[in-house]
Amino acid sequence: MVDSNLEKYVTQLYKAMKGAGTDEDTLIKISVENPLKTRLKIKSQYKLTYGSDLLDDFKSDLSGNFLELMLGLYTDIYEYDADQCHKAIEGLGTNEDTLIEIIGTRPGWMIKKVKEIYKNKYKVELEDDVKGDTSGNFRKLLISLLQCSRSENKNPDKEKCTKIAEDLYNAGEKKLGTDEQTFNKYFGTTSPSELMIIAREYHRLYGNSLMKAIESEFSGDIKKLIKTVFYANISPSEYFATRIREAVKGLGTNEKILNRVIVTRNEIDIKLIKQYYKLLYQRDMVEDIKSDTSGDYRKLLVALIEK
Repeated sequence: MVDSNLEKYVTQLYKAMKGAGTDEDTLIKISVENPLKTRLKIKSQYKLTYGSDLLDDFKSDLSGNFLELMLGLYTDIYEYDADQCHKAIEGLGTNEDTLIEIIGTRPGWMIKKVKEIYKNKYKVELEDDVKGDTSGNFRKLLISLLQCSRSENKNPDKEKCTKIAEDLYNAGEKKLGTDEQTFNKYFGTTSPSELMIIAREYHRLYGNSLMKAIESEFSGDIKKLIKTVFYANISPSEYFATRIREAVKGLGTNEKILNRVIVTRNEIDIKLIKQYYKLLYQRDMVEDIKSDTSGDYRKLLVALIEK
């Protein structure tokens, strides 16, 4: 038996896009008031009822950033990440920023699902595509992260963490040059709880923050990746607040970052991200987004944050 609410939403979506013009307000309302789990059911029921793919109908009726955000909202979260990684790699050039955000922040269990979907959908291993499109220490750490070997230990051994802090100091600040392999090893395998203790011990022992040490020892994409792994494991909501700020500050807007954060975090910690944004920048996140976007795209973004 079909859920009567699903039938209602499916009918409303169809009517909103049927004929000339589109009722974007209805699309926004349905998309915001239902969680991803329900939106995926709506998408399946839409196809059963009308013999048409909902995402294809969105593509026929919508455009631009509003379309991209709507497509993301009706895509399984693991498939969404797989698609974003594929877009970052396909064709000429590589969007390293996307790979850093996804591979550097997702927990191992999630990366495993993303890899599985990537293989099924694109007929190639994500790891192989990453290898082919990146190089050097940046590639090495990405590949390490794709092994999904990060510990889940929530009760760190302080002595072990102190030893790791010493190893990181010896591999970086203490020597001429940097032993990237040591950083790769620990940043690819230690748990969030362990990283917090390691950072604390590093500061206690050497009077410098581990983040500042990373800043001085690395450059380019590898620096950004290590900082992302560190930041996102210790304080994920704070990290994603910095991503939204990066998307809206200065001239122009990076809608790709904005869409990705809103799609992947709106049911996890968007309220906390908003609080961190205020704390970090003394600015209102919603107001900054409003001033950098327009039309139905802005309406949908704001509604997802404030629901």
